[in-house]
Amino acid sequence: MEIIPTKTNIDFLGKAPIAFLFSGLLLAASMYLWFSKGAEKYGIDYAGGHEIILSVGEGSSTGDIRAALKKGGISSAIVQSFEIGSNEYSIRLPAEVASDDGDESVSTEATKSGITEALKDNLGTTFEITATEYVGPTIGDELKAKAVTAIVVGLIGMLAYITYRFEFSFALGAVVALFHDVVITLGVYLIAGKVLSMATLAACLTIVGYSVNDTIIVFDRMREEFFRQRSASIHELMNYSINATLSRTLITSVLTFFSAIALLLFGGGAIADLSLCLVVGVVAGTYSTIFIASPVALAWERFRASDEERLAQIREKQEQKEKAREKDDATADGVRL
Repeated sequence: MEIIPTKTNIDFLGKAPIAFLFSGLLLAASMYLWFSKGAEKYGIDYAGGHEIILSVGEGSSTGDIRAALKKGGISSAIVQSFEIGSNEYSIRLPAEVASDDGDESVSTEATKSGITEALKDNLGTTFEITATEYVGPTIGDELKAKAVTAIVVGLIGMLAYITYRFEFSFALGAVVALFHDVVITLGVYLIAGKVLSMATLAACLTIVGYSVNDTIIVFDRMREEFFRQRSASIHELMNYSINATLSRTLITSVLTFFSAIALLLFGGGAIADLSLCLVVGVVAGTYSTIFIASPVALAWERFRASDEERLAQIREKQEQKEKAREKDDATADGVRL
């Protein structure tokens, strides 16, 4: 199935400067949000502390709840709505030790009791506490460190494998595109008023896997064209490969996007938060596959040598790999016989 004509010849690489400027602005805005939010951007999983889930009557807002808690002597609470129009709110407070033996259940009950009293006296509407959770600050720090480690190790592993399977320039383009996708996704996530949690980490790793798969499809087609079209330049070969795989890229992205949108609209709760990351990640991943990964790879190739020299080196290297693979296959066949 093709939704784009096979003979399409759009100069995607020629539009790389505009794409880099656009992406640079998005990355700068996302990084600004990341640092300006401070500890407020972390959910209970990473920041540690207490989280109280509250269901209130009609007509209340985050401002009303925040004001009621402040009047009740609780000024350090972070109050956030789950979604626009929802009557459910999350109230987060720093971790406190309620007794000398550090009994977490006592600390949670004391916090719950204090919030209940403050809201009873000052909110002016009915409410119900539907859930409570506590995470110690030490555990939160460990989870943050493990989250960063998981993403970094994943990117390093992809860099090493793609370098071995293709070329370092391809690996560099893929990793830059993945970094681009994750940072922009987190930026949009924070703009939406969400906080980072374990579900956010799972969504980011899912985006990494989805985006790199799309990018590898394009790179694999490039490698084929390097051998098939001997007279074309690297720029022309890369552009041809992006156009040749454009239908596949768009069909996959659109179908995945619709699935993520359905979860976002009807999933609710933590599923909706996860789906928001996926929706943004699919769009960013498709864009970066076309406008970021290949231009970065092309820029690195041209930095190293001329088109002719690099094409000759790539073809020689791939031919050596093919010969080694054929030799291994022949040896394996001999062993089986």
